[in-house]
Amino acid sequence: MARYTLEELSAKISGSKIANCKEPSKIVIETVSPVSPGAPSSISFLANKKILSDAKKTSSAAVLTTEEFAKELEVPCLIVAKPDLVLAQVLDLVYPPHSYPSVVESTAFVHPSAKLGKNCYVGHHVSVGEMTEIGDNTILENGARIGRGVKIGEGSHIGPNSVIHHGVIIGKRFISHGNSTIGGDGFRFVFAEGKHNKIPQVGTVRIGNDVEIGSNSAIDRGGLEDTVIGDGCKFDNLVHIGHNCVLGKNVVIAGWTGLAGSTVVEDNVTIGGGCGVADHIRIPSGTIIGGGTSVRNTPPKADIYVGWDYGLTFPEFQKLRVNIRNVVNFQKWARRIKAMEQKLGLSSEE
Repeated sequence: MARYTLEELSAKISGSKIANCKEPSKIVIETVSPVSPGAPSSISFLANKKILSDAKKTSSAAVLTTEEFAKELEVPCLIVAKPDLVLAQVLDLVYPPHSYPSVVESTAFVHPSAKLGKNCYVGHHVSVGEMTEIGDNTILENGARIGRGVKIGEGSHIGPNSVIHHGVIIGKRFISHGNSTIGGDGFRFVFAEGKHNKIPQVGTVRIGNDVEIGSNSAIDRGGLEDTVIGDGCKFDNLVHIGHNCVLGKNVVIAGWTGLAGSTVVEDNVTIGGGCGVADHIRIPSGTIIGGGTSVRNTPPKADIYVGWDYGLTFPEFQKLRVNIRNVVNFQKWARRIKAMEQKLGLSSEE
């Protein structure tokens, strides 16, 4: 951790200013903590009115917030236009990321035909295959396996024990967390003569710039065509992308979600956790798919889709939930109606 005064921290953040504080040089910041309860020598974060009452009681030395919220507080404030975005900068300042040396560790293997860029770190028990190209300022953490003919852009960070199979092409500033796999075979077999016969997968995976994938995620290589991941995509842990999928820009996918093969996901789609997306369908640009949803058909338009359904929008799903509750309660209502009929001496036809 690093130590700053509020004055020094403000100087590091372009466009920021200080409020509710006469002597910012005496306010010490050593940690970042939640606004409730807060902590001494800490800066907290406020961007939501729902926790404004907590911020008024915080024990933190300062609060990162907007000018509007700062007027409601007495605690020293560091004012910025977008505190949720600036929080990342503050975290990097107070908790500087680990600095890797420019070195190939003694237990690593780099094929003589491979090309390493400048200022790269190659960790213990890493292997880099023939004709592979690694861009400048790239980190290959311990145990990573990089196959033959791979290209990884500058400023990338490959997590421990990750595997990148042959021929995969990755853009700049790529991040993979531990135990992820890119370019393994897609799942395709033909049943004949009493057994499942494997169909070779001869495509590859092409990944754009500024993509991040979580731990234990898998992106399959294409069968005949390539699997494509567009710029700015972000995947949580345990995400599976099937062969021949094509994802546009800025697609966000939460954990435990799987996309079956040959699915197209257009730009700026958000997919919640635990979703299943069928093969050979298209998700329109801007669509939001709620957690736990099963998407079996191409949605007719960009909307919010929720449920174990065949493509219901959120309002339609809400109506379905009401009807399901009615069905569940139907037997109870039927018994009550029958009891009332008996008390009134009425006969009913079954």
